[in-house]
Amino acid sequence: MKSENSGKILIINTGGTISMVHSDGNDNKSVLKPSKSWKEVIQNYQFLESLNIDYAQTSKIIDSSDMDYKIWLEIGKIIEENYAAYKGFVILHGTDTMSYTASVLSFMLKNLNKTVILTGAQRPIREMRSDGLQNLLTSIEIIEKQADNPEFKNGEECLPVVPEVCIFFRDHLFRGNRSRKLDSTNYFGFSSPNYLPLGQAGSKIKVYEERLLPQSDRQFYVDYQISTDVLMMDVFPGFNPQILKKIFEDNSNIKGLVLRTYGSGNTPQNEEFLETIRYIINSGVIILNITQCTVGSVEMGLYESNAVLTQLGVVNGYDMTPEAAITKFMCLLGKYDDREKIKERLVTNIVGELTK
Repeated sequence: MKSENSGKILIINTGGTISMVHSDGNDNKSVLKPSKSWKEVIQNYQFLESLNIDYAQTSKIIDSSDMDYKIWLEIGKIIEENYAAYKGFVILHGTDTMSYTASVLSFMLKNLNKTVILTGAQRPIREMRSDGLQNLLTSIEIIEKQADNPEFKNGEECLPVVPEVCIFFRDHLFRGNRSRKLDSTNYFGFSSPNYLPLGQAGSKIKVYEERLLPQSDRQFYVDYQISTDVLMMDVFPGFNPQILKKIFEDNSNIKGLVLRTYGSGNTPQNEEFLETIRYIINSGVIILNITQCTVGSVEMGLYESNAVLTQLGVVNGYDMTPEAAITKFMCLLGKYDDREKIKERLVTNIVGELTK
């Protein structure tokens, strides 16, 4: 362990494209595989060794499509054990599930007063045209130049402390639980559809202090209580409610359903569908209604087609992203047994994840 707040930044590598390296596949074609060490990651950029950083990695370096709650718990443990020793944390992560991890960490890391930034790349950092180097260096600089760094106190480079879990990608710093991956190939791969960016990076870095969460005066801790007994499903034209009902008849361990509905929260109004919703709720499952739209919010009661959902007991998810909704559900189900308490917390803005 390091001494109390050494001023260094801890890089935590979980895997993903940014830290992948090339190897020959079975057909002698070059394929990407997870790296084994920091030295292997930065082989083409030796100057990174001189940065004011330390390096850690999860027990298994993965493609982010293999991300699961056990790795989330491990990331939380690494941050908890090193929280006092470092100025902030940069997590290298694959882009496919980055918004899920950023969202769940925002709920796990309680009373966070330091910056945690997840970043990644569309191409590995060792490649010539990789976006990874800029994403990594800017993430480090955002933390390094915050207000408590004496080196920058007298200059305009000084940045406010960002007491949040964030994603930095390309030129934008996003609130983690508001972020979404919207493009699988473009270097501008992420967006924050319902909340303005926390910062932007050009020739200078700008952080918008008025958009940040307030700092906490309570002691930091990690809440490791997570339950994965939750399901997410879209409605669509031709949706067969009997299939949905069968899932819950055969799986009594499911405690929550995130239902992604049309527009402002609308669903089919046929009796078979509504009876299925009624059956699921009566069996003790909480249903959270979020919109399939990238931008906008659920407004239950605006239309007859979603007013009936309120009457049945469906919970309004407002403008939460799917990634925030499912991970918030997991954290609440892990923490509480009381259904009413869970429903109350689902509609509470805990760490900036929703706007009513």
